[in-house]
Amino acid sequence: MKNILKTFDRTINAIGKKLIDGFRNELEVQNSIATGKLADSMFYDLDETADSIELVIQTKAKYVDIVNNGMKAGNMPSLTAIKDWMDAKGIKHSNENEKESVAYAIAKRIKIEGLPTQGGKRLSSTREKTNFIGNVVNRRSKKNDNSIHSSIGKDIDNIFKQLPKQI
Repeated sequence: MKNILKTFDRTINAIGKKLIDGFRNELEVQNSIATGKLADSMFYDLDETADSIELVIQTKAKYVDIVNNGMKAGNMPSLTAIKDWMDAKGIKHSNENEKESVAYAIAKRIKIEGLPTQGGKRLSSTREKTNFIGNVVNRRSKKNDNSIHSSIGKDIDNIFKQLPKQI
């Protein structure tokens, strides 16, 4: 399809790049970046078949669903994951026992409140800590639709211009 729909191909690639940039920005606005692994490992790919193209966004961070959807109260999170997060965020502790105690206190709060916690929401400039994917997709949806329609229209015009004058 790339050879026929050149404008569309450029447009769909531009949309993929803008979505990735939007996701990264939204994670930053929500103060949801600790190590940067989620934001830095995001990429898009185009899955093409004979009659369709699908824009697929992926990341190597396995915890993307928890960051995007949160976690229900009642579940005890991994202390190892919390300690890793503490290290990434630079949360100070004097020794391993204190680190364990702080991690356990955080885990208890998450078990009570779920994720995001009320304290976590206060650290976000928008007071949101979930739905970073939906927020970006919803904001860009109309622009993306218009860009796709316009690019396909241009490609169709170009196809007709290349047809012989007499049929």
